[in-house]
Amino acid sequence: MSTTIHAIAVPKWGIEMIEGTLNAWSKGVGDAVASGEEILELESDKIVNMLEAGGAGVLRRQIAEPGQTLQVGELLGIIAGEDVEDAEIEAFIAKWQTAEAAKSGTAGAKQAESAAPKPKVAAQRQSQAQAMAGSVRVSPVVRRRAAELDVDLAKVCGSGRGGRITKEDVEAFASSSGAEEVSEVEEIVGRPYDEVPMSSMRRTIARRMQGAKQEIPHFYLTIDLPLDRLNAHRARLNEEADQTRVSVNDLLIWCIGQVLKAVPEMNVQYGENDTIRQFKQADISVGVATERGLITPVVRAVDSISPRDIASNMAALSEKARTGRLSMDEIEGGSFTLSNLGMMDVREFSAIINPPQAAILAAGMSEQRVVVEEGEMCIRTRMTVTLSCDHRVIDGAVAARFLQSLTHQVANLG
Repeated sequence: MSTTIHAIAVPKWGIEMIEGTLNAWSKGVGDAVASGEEILELESDKIVNMLEAGGAGVLRRQIAEPGQTLQVGELLGIIAGEDVEDAEIEAFIAKWQTAEAAKSGTAGAKQAESAAPKPKVAAQRQSQAQAMAGSVRVSPVVRRRAAELDVDLAKVCGSGRGGRITKEDVEAFASSSGAEEVSEVEEIVGRPYDEVPMSSMRRTIARRMQGAKQEIPHFYLTIDLPLDRLNAHRARLNEEADQTRVSVNDLLIWCIGQVLKAVPEMNVQYGENDTIRQFKQADISVGVATERGLITPVVRAVDSISPRDIASNMAALSEKARTGRLSMDEIEGGSFTLSNLGMMDVREFSAIINPPQAAILAAGMSEQRVVVEEGEMCIRTRMTVTLSCDHRVIDGAVAARFLQSLTHQVANLG
């Protein structure tokens, strides 16, 4: 068999990834492809990323279509030299699919998704029940197509693996003109509401947060941080022209990095075989709200870079998060998390630990408050923060020492 045949398969981006959704092809059949060239856009449950070609040649097959979801390892397409016979390519595809079927116990049903039967009333009722249970999975491509055709996804039967709704399912339902529509949800439950299927990311968040609360023994400590010196320091930094502006959040990240270096017992994770992993640098995950859900990109080595470097890194990471362009390296491996809802006027809250980490700091809004200093009332700027800790690896005294150190760091900044 020719060595110039290169498979384009769903990669494994992260240990939890089990499938990917093809959003769009960057190349058409017959186009020349260079090794390392971006060839398609693929979405996992965490990120949207461009997949690069693993070899040079011509795009000879597009096995998957936009909107399809395939398991890790399944074929998306084929790159081959122009001298490669079609029979060689077909043999290569058959051999690959047989190997994947042996791994998964399936016979490549996803590759034949387009030949699936049209949805029927009974199947639609089953799909509706699945949607109510939160099990129907819908990719962004399919969701956009449903919006274009004014199709209620809660009424569409998913013919894909695990009940996933494909673009073909949506189009087939739309072409039926609603002749076989099932009863409205409100007729089933007696009260009107809209059923919105969970996105892949939302399902992952739900699963991880439920597991975190069930498996991690949380405890919480709350303090008020004095921000007057921090705000003055920030103003001085931002007086410099043509420089990246530093936010309160950027300075808070920097302070946390310094404190994690001073209190290394907080920079830990619960490891396998009842061990504690204590990290030698502060890699801080920072919550960023996006349309797809909360993403926590990681600012690396916070304890050894400047506040302005943090501001630059956060600006780049936030933009990538909003546009779905974060890589797995940019969202995995944090040792501590900061979640700040102060910009949304939240005064204080408690956050769920982001496993496998052992702590997360929830920051509220910065506001002026009346406080008593040396027996006199005065107005000072304060921020309420709540620290959530994993009691398996962090004791209350260690957490309290961390917050004391953070208070001192913030109060003496500049």
